[in-house]
Amino acid sequence: MHIDIIGAGSLGMLYAARLQAGRSKRSMGDERLVGVRLWTRTAEQARVIQANGIRYTDHQGQTLHVSGVEAYPLEEASSILHEAEEKVRLIWLFVKQTHIQPMLLDSLRKLPRAADAALICFQNGVGHVEALSGAWPAEAMGLAVTTEAARRQSWYEVVHTGMGSTWIGPAMPSNNKKHLPLDFLSLPTKNLLENAGFQAFVSNNIEEMIYQKLLVNAVVNPLTALLRVKNGQLLATGERISLMKDLFHEVVAVYRAAQLKVDVEADWERVVTICRNTANNTSSMLQDILEGRQTECDAITGAIIKLGAAHQVDTPAHAMVYRLIQAIEIDS
Repeated sequence: MHIDIIGAGSLGMLYAARLQAGRSKRSMGDERLVGVRLWTRTAEQARVIQANGIRYTDHQGQTLHVSGVEAYPLEEASSILHEAEEKVRLIWLFVKQTHIQPMLLDSLRKLPRAADAALICFQNGVGHVEALSGAWPAEAMGLAVTTEAARRQSWYEVVHTGMGSTWIGPAMPSNNKKHLPLDFLSLPTKNLLENAGFQAFVSNNIEEMIYQKLLVNAVVNPLTALLRVKNGQLLATGERISLMKDLFHEVVAVYRAAQLKVDVEADWERVVTICRNTANNTSSMLQDILEGRQTECDAITGAIIKLGAAHQVDTPAHAMVYRLIQAIEIDS
């Protein structure tokens, strides 16, 4: 069996490299993992990876050349799989929310899939289940929250910049026979991740974890992007910490109104601890700004603004950083 990874950005390549490097030891139940198929946005990146493999540098600075990686452009997935008479069973989706566009959705619809095929989504922010549900049934969809950090150096080179953990759970509760059970949606991914050296957990309440990560991202990502600083540098001055607190307390007010779990003291400490533990990391939003790409601001800051509006909670600080990020994107 293959694991199909869609998206060859930093995390997609990181996970593909780690899985492929030890595929002889990986299995899913009694079924041996044959390898990893990496589906890219461009044909050129697929050709580069096919020719060079993936050059993977771990968090300690040791470099490994991972050969034998299968890489193809996503738009050719349907024809390639039909010709090989193969069906997908387990897909890990690593594209950013900004890439959940008609071409991606059309490619997902056309994929030949097994009856029990599952799609595991590794997106930041919220709203991707709804966006993907027209191309993939939500009851066969899992969600993943990860704190792993990576940086793509080139089309075939990736650096693991920070160790973290990954949580997996079903996008919808398994409360009727139409829904695939938690063990199929989540345990295969958990086992494969652990065998590849990642720390992984299964959660029955993955939505809560998604909103916990959204809180951190909504405070850290836009400020690092606007100030052009690494995560740890947000704690360097009182003015920066004050800005963080303005954004944080707006999220707290929104979550309380929406009846989402929030603990002011513990969650603020979590934000600070993550900034310290990832002090040398460049946030994904800052990476996008520096490389002239569209950010995930809509799925992060925009999500807080929309949730606040739905519950009559004003979010002026988030509205301002949202406008500033949009202005920077235009000029990038």
